[in-house]
Amino acid sequence: MEVAERADGLVVVNDAYNANPESVRAALEALVSMAGDAASRRRTVAVLVVMLELGPEHDSGHRSVGRAARELGVDVVVVVGSEAAGIAEGAEGTGEAGEAGGAHGPLVVRTEGRDGAVDWVRQNARPEDVVLVKASRGAALELVAEAIMEETTQ
Repeated sequence: MEVAERADGLVVVNDAYNANPESVRAALEALVSMAGDAASRRRTVAVLVVMLELGPEHDSGHRSVGRAARELGVDVVVVVGSEAAGIAEGAEGTGEAGEAGGAHGPLVVRTEGRDGAVDWVRQNARPEDVVLVKASRGAALELVAEAIMEETTQ
C-alpha cells in the first residue's frame, strides 16, 4: 500500500497489487481510518475492479466487498468494468435476497474501464478527499493511481 499526497492535498492510496475480499475489506477499513474523525472527516473514494481468481466465490465475493464499503461508510465507490458489477450491487444494497437499496449507502459510479475511472476522479475528486485504488495486479489499476497523482489543482 503506497500513500501519496498531491500538491493540492488529495491523498491517493495505491494498493493495486493484489485483491481478494479480505484484503479489499482491510484496505477499505484503512481508507475510512485515514479520513479522520467525524469532526474533520475527509470524503472517501474507493476505486475498485474485478478480483481475479475467486472461482465459484466470484459473485458473492464481489457483493461482500460492496457491502463492506457501504457498512464502513465509504462515500463513493467507483466500480471499474462490468465484471465487477457485484461490487456495485453490494454497495447499493441490491443483488441478494433480503437486501434492499437505501439512501444511506455510498454514491456508486460504474465505469467501463480505467480511463472512465480516471476521468470521473479528475472531474469529481476534491483536494480534501482520500482516494483508494485497490485491485489485483492483473487489472493494472496502478495506472489509475498514477494518472490521479499527475493531476494538478483544478
